[in-house]
Amino acid sequence: MTLDLQHAAQRRMRRAVLVLVAVVLLLVAALVVIATRDGGSDNGKGSPTQSSPTPKAMPTLPEDDGGYVAPTQYVKLPDGAEKAGDLPTKFPRTPEGATAMLVASARNAWSFDAATVKAGILAYASADYRDSMAASAEDGAVGNREFAGVPATGDLPAGATLNAWPIGVQWSETDASTVNALILLRVTHAAKEGAEPTTTIVVSPAQAVWEEGDWKVMPTDPAENLPDPVDVGTAKFNEDGWKAIQEGDRL
Repeated sequence: MTLDLQHAAQRRMRRAVLVLVAVVLLLVAALVVIATRDGGSDNGKGSPTQSSPTPKAMPTLPEDDGGYVAPTQYVKLPDGAEKAGDLPTKFPRTPEGATAMLVASARNAWSFDAATVKAGILAYASADYRDSMAASAEDGAVGNREFAGVPATGDLPAGATLNAWPIGVQWSETDASTVNALILLRVTHAAKEGAEPTTTIVVSPAQAVWEEGDWKVMPTDPAENLPDPVDVGTAKFNEDGWKAIQEGDRL
């Protein structure tokens, strides 16, 4: 990592990072806000949300002493061979391919735009859940707006931003058609122009299944004993077994 990126990481580590304690469906990450607010719905096939505890804000990183701890494990996830609009699809049938799909869906889900959220659902959701999840795309976008502190409806304030940056992954292969993964994301948002950006580190459990010649997302059950959210560049990142995602010349 370049010196500039190391300094940027150190500045991020000096900020208090919030914990988002919730079950996050990778395709509709924003629905975590709705689930925690409304208590979710049943866990039947037609429901994309599940109940979860109320989010708590707490520091997750130790005081930064100015040091940067380089990741001990890296992964260069494979690209999709095709695209659905702007979204990569047709990932290789490997654990890394499944994880790459989950990372792509996670990145796309954190959006203020319902059409963007819906496009990700149509591209990545398992067929059994696709229609019901697509019907909730508008709710997902509203949840994202509420999470970022902007009005739930109407025009976005000038300068309002929401970006999710996947920074680490873990995975385990159940069989050749099922891969369970944890996605570590750095979610940054600002409510309006001039507002100080807020960064939240999120750990999202996810499952990929091989279906229709590609990996697809399956809704996950509430997970217990998730690792603490930690930023890349800390000793804890390595201690907890995270693999840093490498894209081009960056982590």
